[in-house]
Amino acid sequence: MNPTDQLRDIRGLDTISWWPLAPGWWVLIGFTFLLFIIVGILIYRRRAKRKRQDNWRQIARKEWLTLRPLHAPAREQITFLSILLRRVAIQRHGRDACAGLSGEKWLAWLTKHDPQYFDWIKSGRILIEVPYMPKDAWIDNYQVDLVYRAVRAWIDE
Repeated sequence: MNPTDQLRDIRGLDTISWWPLAPGWWVLIGFTFLLFIIVGILIYRRRAKRKRQDNWRQIARKEWLTLRPLHAPAREQITFLSILLRRVAIQRHGRDACAGLSGEKWLAWLTKHDPQYFDWIKSGRILIEVPYMPKDAWIDNYQVDLVYRAVRAWIDE
């Protein structure tokens, strides 16, 4: 017997299986999954915050539109506009910034923070004068209209 007859051809290595994955791949998959979850949560929170912000604006716009019925006296319109303006200011700047203000300080604060630079001290004085006017006092509709438009600017800022 010839010793070379016992020799066989060199056989190649077995192919490397893709499964099970190496630990590095599992770490990469876990990191990618975690990244998707974090991005999803951030997107959800941002949309929820935007929806909350738009929600109070929509409510304020509806109230603003219903405050101006043609048959309502100017005194009632100014009273409701004053209440709505206070609520919008609190929503926009926080309770601590403006809730305790009244009279001239309230008008000065409004003038300082107004988005359209409306002069509340001069043109918005009607807000602090109406509650103390006699019931039959005449109120200029032009002043009411100015305040009405200025409140809308606060809502739409």
